[in-house]
Amino acid sequence: MFNFSYKYCDHVAYLHQLAAFIGVPLNENVLHLPPEFGSGYIKVIELPNGLQVLINDCVLHQDVCIRREESDGTEYTLRFDEVRNMKALTLKMGELILEEDNQVYSGAFLTSSFPSLEYTTTAGAESRCVNIYFTEEWFNTHLGLSRTDDLLTKYLSLNTATFNFEVLNIEYRQLMEEIFSLKEGHPIYKNVLQNRVMLLIENFLISLYNRLTVSGKEITHVENEIKRMMQVESVLVRNLSVAPPAIPHLARLSMMSETKLKALFKKVYHYAPYEYYQKNRMLKAKYLLNTKHYTIKEVGVQLGFKNLSNFTVAFKKEFGILPSDV
Repeated sequence: MFNFSYKYCDHVAYLHQLAAFIGVPLNENVLHLPPEFGSGYIKVIELPNGLQVLINDCVLHQDVCIRREESDGTEYTLRFDEVRNMKALTLKMGELILEEDNQVYSGAFLTSSFPSLEYTTTAGAESRCVNIYFTEEWFNTHLGLSRTDDLLTKYLSLNTATFNFEVLNIEYRQLMEEIFSLKEGHPIYKNVLQNRVMLLIENFLISLYNRLTVSGKEITHVENEIKRMMQVESVLVRNLSVAPPAIPHLARLSMMSETKLKALFKKVYHYAPYEYYQKNRMLKAKYLLNTKHYTIKEVGVQLGFKNLSNFTVAFKKEFGILPSDV
């Protein structure tokens, strides 16, 4: 197992520590994983407005445990993580523990420099994340929130692990997909990236504010239901090359009626289950096409389309362009 422990710091310092630990050089704040650890990259982008964004897209070749020690200060990291093809995942944030044994985990959460954070997952896991580092001073200056600390302190003091994890709905996934699809070297690359990152922050804060207005009794109720919806969502997006499970199967999985499942899923993820599956399927298609590693036919086949024209119609319906225009 790969074990790495570090003191809380900004993303640039973290990347330099990780590169030194692994024993590989950095090229303009980009770390390419050596074969014994994995494949893919971890990079840090410093944006014009002072934010640091860590982006990784990699496959792990061994079990990994990364531990961040707590430290003093008023620094924060907003994480948007998606992990696929894993046997298990454990996130420990201070006294809070989230354990997942599904093949897919996706979620967003905010941490400060005070509690420790430990992240453990298994070999073969495909990890993609966008992590945003900022200080309280940045938060107040750029967002104009004079009571930022009250908002963040209330959130970070919550003692309900699931409630602290925001689901990655279509809006989050769309923004993340655009971030991974951006081409470095373009004259306005950092400006476009900054725009997408600020939208991620905005969406998270709106959701955070809305959730913190819920009473304590309702929070427990919401937490249990969100946990079940996260399980349903992980099943829906586990394999986008086959038809999604039928509603009766998802209802049994969530231990609720079909009517309640459909209503609650739409409330949490903003789309009906099949519509959500289809949108994620098209996002995956767009991502694969943007890699330039696959033909349109190969992408269609990977995503379970037996007829290429059906794939083209579905893609144009979702994005307003043909797959050949990507």
